[in-house]
Amino acid sequence: MKNILIGIFIAINLFGAPRVGDEAVKFQLPNLYDKDNSLKSQQIQGKVVLLNLWASWCSGCQEEMPLFVELQKEYPKSEFEIVLSSIDNIPQSARDFLAKVDKERVLTSLYDGDKTLPKAYRCPGMPSSFLVGKDGKISEVYIGSLDDDAILQLKAKIKSLLGK
Repeated sequence: MKNILIGIFIAINLFGAPRVGDEAVKFQLPNLYDKDNSLKSQQIQGKVVLLNLWASWCSGCQEEMPLFVELQKEYPKSEFEIVLSSIDNIPQSARDFLAKVDKERVLTSLYDGDKTLPKAYRCPGMPSSFLVGKDGKISEVYIGSLDDDAILQLKAKIKSLLGK
């Protein structure tokens, strides 16, 4: 009975979540490294964006982050941008982790201490990523970490969205 109730709860929760074809959730979040500098979703409109909701304690997040660093290096940020939104309770934990994998700070890193994006996207788990097209609509939803094969598929989708 407990498993059935959990299944129903997850189904109800996911039913209201933004899906492929929906408008991406609007947000304004502070930069992870400079809380006085924030990013509004309107500032990244018109480009392809991978919005990644993550936490430093999440093993899947730890595995995919180096892949994201390499992926971002393949594209100019004017066309494609990876935007990380950390939900760590302590922002320093996220900064400490990123200092190891993103030393050059190629990824746009935000801090979502109130967990507004996971709530808005009704994320069932971490990490969760949303590929948003130039039109501001969700093109793909990824729940769980991306591995090398998934990154190859993601690259093909990015090229398609960029018209290449």
